Amino acid sequence: MQPCCDMLTISNALRGEVMNDHIEGGCLCGKVEYSIENEFMFVLFCHCEQCRRISGSAHASNLFSATDSLCWKSGGEFITNFHHPSRDFTKAFCSECGSGLPYVLKDGSMVIVPAGSLNSEPHFGKTANVFLSERANWSPSVNETEEFDHFPSYFSE
Repeated sequence: MQPCCDMLTISNALRGEVMNDHIEGGCLCGKVEYSIENEFMFVLFCHCEQCRRISGSAHASNLFSATDSLCWKSGGEFITNFHHPSRDFTKAFCSECGSGLPYVLKDGSMVIVPAGSLNSEPHFGKTANVFLSERANWSPSVNETEEFDHFPSYFSE
């Protein structure tokens, strides 16, 4: 786990070194906060069974970065990693509130960032829905659903 080093960042700025655009994120309860370079290769909306279980939703929304700039600003002691014993996947989460958090692949090649953990809009290249053959029957295509800016009236009926 790489902690942030604000003094190094300040030192680089004072020397006139170009600093990359960073984006911040964290968990729901606010105990864990992180920063990462805001340059993601792609975002995947994965509909496979394991991602549905990990996210507790119809799909996982993950950003992929080759950067090594992930740093934990606070709450490192609240980060828990679950490594599946027989399959190659990981789930990092806050032990206090359960929110999904970024993690580095076992081989160190990429950082996976749950899109919903970011505090603002990320910059990314490509976008794709993957493993649609495993999409749950109860999960319609976005094009097949009504859209609302808030709860629909039937929510309160």
